[in-house]
Amino acid sequence: MPNKNNEVLIKQKHLPMGFLAVWLMVITTIQWIMLDMYLPALPVLVREFGVSEGELNISLNAGIICAALATIVGGTLSDRFGRKSVMIAGMVLGIFGNVCCALSNGVLMLSVMRGASGFGSGVVDTVAAAMLKDSFTGKRFQKNMTILQAVAAVGPIFGPVLGSFLINMGSWRLIFFFLAGATAVTMIPMLISTETLPVENRFSNRFSDVLKEAAHIARTPAFSLFLGIIAFLTIPIWAYVAVSSYIFIDDFGLDNTAYGVYYAIGTVFSVIAPFIYLFLAKKVNSRMIVRITLVLMLVSGIMLFTIGKINPVLLILAVIPMYFSEGIIRPLGLVILLEEYSYVAGSASALMQFTVNIVGAIGTALATLGWASMIQGTAFITLGFVALAALCWAVICAKGYLKNRLDK
Repeated sequence: MPNKNNEVLIKQKHLPMGFLAVWLMVITTIQWIMLDMYLPALPVLVREFGVSEGELNISLNAGIICAALATIVGGTLSDRFGRKSVMIAGMVLGIFGNVCCALSNGVLMLSVMRGASGFGSGVVDTVAAAMLKDSFTGKRFQKNMTILQAVAAVGPIFGPVLGSFLINMGSWRLIFFFLAGATAVTMIPMLISTETLPVENRFSNRFSDVLKEAAHIARTPAFSLFLGIIAFLTIPIWAYVAVSSYIFIDDFGLDNTAYGVYYAIGTVFSVIAPFIYLFLAKKVNSRMIVRITLVLMLVSGIMLFTIGKINPVLLILAVIPMYFSEGIIRPLGLVILLEEYSYVAGSASALMQFTVNIVGAIGTALATLGWASMIQGTAFITLGFVALAALCWAVICAKGYLKNRLDK
């Protein structure tokens, strides 16, 4: 059995290595909660601000798009100036943005401040993944990265439930005050942490040169095609997330609490999925795992189209394969691409997070296009993008890209 100490690259002076890994997972979970905790408030805000679902969706997409832009800025800056300072700056911006969201009196201010908090969140997410890659290697990195993806999914499980509870306590504004406080608490250990990217390992080039390096990676066919698979299998999840509160509350007539419970039941499988990936990784190679994710997403699209609109239970059953598919491909993709491009982990992580967030905005926009049925719209989105993911996979197989990684 390999010595775990040999799989530690950078040791912490004041924090145990196990604690660092766990705390990065906690930080990432808080960032994921920021979106899902807000979902039960959407129907409330439509009525309170007197706007349409599409107009309010601007505030949702503002956070997603700004988080995407932040991943590029945060990842490349952390490659140039180190992880710690960039991580803390992102957290401070997140605290400020969430406090201002809580004080918003209209959709414009809410959208701008959601953008600010989303930008901070994007920085934190990207740097957390890069810090994990800086600190660990081998099986320990694979295990920690997989668990990171699993616990991040805890946010979507408990976020809407907690958000519904805070709304019932008195106001949707409590959601954003909670998020600001949670971010402040998670920042404390980062203040005493040891920098994970030594000065000698940083890019000494100008920031524009770092961006050029990131652009070079993005143009690499192997990277872009495999990232395309991850992105296309992520879009249906974002589409479902964007319209889930309207479906459960407005279409099925459930209250906020019941919606939170149903939503949580579905997202439990986001937590389970990365551990399924770890199990599969011991039994079959990565090539087979990719095929499994494509089949699962196809099954979900068919179930949404055929039985999803009948009742809430069948809708949850229809999205379970979707959660499994996305929850397996995400850690697999992070492990493969960050290992393959470990010499620029910050930029590679940034590009991945940027792409996933941008396509998330695409998913939410497509889901609220005005379909006759939001469930049927989500079904068409799912089937369309699994076809695009399958096309990317066919090209990877035909060209032999990432062969060594995929055959492991």
